[in-house]
Amino acid sequence: MKKKKKIHKDKNGREFIKESYFVGGKMKFRRIYVIDGIPAEEFYEKNATDIDFYMNGDYHLMSSENESNNRDDEQIGGKSDLPDNEDDEDLPF
Repeated sequence: MKKKKKIHKDKNGREFIKESYFVGGKMKFRRIYVIDGIPAEEFYEKNATDIDFYMNGDYHLMSSENESNNRDDEQIGGKSDLPDNEDDEDLPF
């Protein structure tokens, strides 16, 4: 069973997790800031919209047009809202 990492607070009240690593045989620590117990970068990726990604220059995180259309279809139920017209052959244009 993994032990849950302890959440510390800095002098400004921001929460972070200490992550240790070694450089040249010496142990150093890095602060990973958290929001609601989730690392800040992961929280941003999950909750930001395409406009947020665009404004911050994170184009690689934006969903493509095809993916967004597929999501819209899934929300609707995969069917078009337009009725099927079988009488298209009778139209003069």
